[in-house]
Amino acid sequence: MENKGIKELRDSVIEGLREYKESGGKDHINLDINKEILQKILFEGKKFALPDNLWKLLDLSNVSFDDIDVGRVDFTGSKGVIINPQTIWGKSLRGTKLMGVEIIGSFDGVSVIETDFTGSKGAIIDPQEVFCKSLARAKLANVELRSFLGAQARFDDVDVQETNFTGSKGGVIDPQKVKNKSLYGTILTDAGIKGSFDGVDVQKADFTGSWGANIVPYEVKNRSLCGTKLTDVLIARPSYAFDYVNVEYADFTGSEGAEINLQQLWNKSLRGTKLANVEIYGSFDNVIVEGADFTGSKGAIMDLDKAKKAKEYGANLTNVEIIDPNKDIIKETEEKIAKTFQKNKK
Repeated sequence: MENKGIKELRDSVIEGLREYKESGGKDHINLDINKEILQKILFEGKKFALPDNLWKLLDLSNVSFDDIDVGRVDFTGSKGVIINPQTIWGKSLRGTKLMGVEIIGSFDGVSVIETDFTGSKGAIIDPQEVFCKSLARAKLANVELRSFLGAQARFDDVDVQETNFTGSKGGVIDPQKVKNKSLYGTILTDAGIKGSFDGVDVQKADFTGSWGANIVPYEVKNRSLCGTKLTDVLIARPSYAFDYVNVEYADFTGSEGAEINLQQLWNKSLRGTKLANVEIYGSFDNVIVEGADFTGSKGAIMDLDKAKKAKEYGANLTNVEIIDPNKDIIKETEEKIAKTFQKNKK
């Protein structure tokens, strides 16, 4: 049971912080009191005892987070927080938002699944050493990826599904070596790619701002680029590269080398596809164009009837050549009609 005196002190701090907030106070308050007492006021057991909107008003420079449960805590707006991942409770930062937090110490055995490092400083992560070798759903902005001794980071058997590398440093990924050969939902901005994509899951991955990615579409897992953003990707040019490949909701903007035969696509579908930088050939017979965007594409030729139907399904036909399949017949018929009337005049 908690000491009655500590509870009374805590209530007093809470009341003071509420009044300070209501009066429009913006600066962080430094409680110049005994450090041990401050710890007991702030935490009950292993968790914060003050409401989130109040403890963030305090300057926490002299507060220890040793053996404190910081999982899923949002530090945005706090001041002075210093965390050693080795000494927090459970060695877990799962789901934690570390905005403004200074990191000291290694991440060996530490859970960083779903952790958001945006706006933090000092984090050096060796992907081989984190808990379960998992960076899944983590946001790695401001993180340096390397071994603690300085060697280049390795991602062998590391889970990087839905990981966001934007703003990180040092990440060079071999798609053949990551866990389950999966880059599903991974945002690869600021990461390098070294290796092939044979059998690799790239669905919903975003390559914008990455470098080194060279993809042969029919070699990826399940021949699927569904939902993939291919900016900064070099795509193989063979005429069969997209045979039976799913490109629904893929975005080719900023890619290079894509040449698509519409009749060879999986399900003959361009549903939701953004086709900038794509060379298109083949007819649109039975091709699904619902929500497709042809802006910036080349070579697409669509007859008038299909174009009308395409627009009904929300397709953007910018850069598509529209032709009237009956144009020659109509012209020939007009000429015959004209000749007929000329004869009758005589």
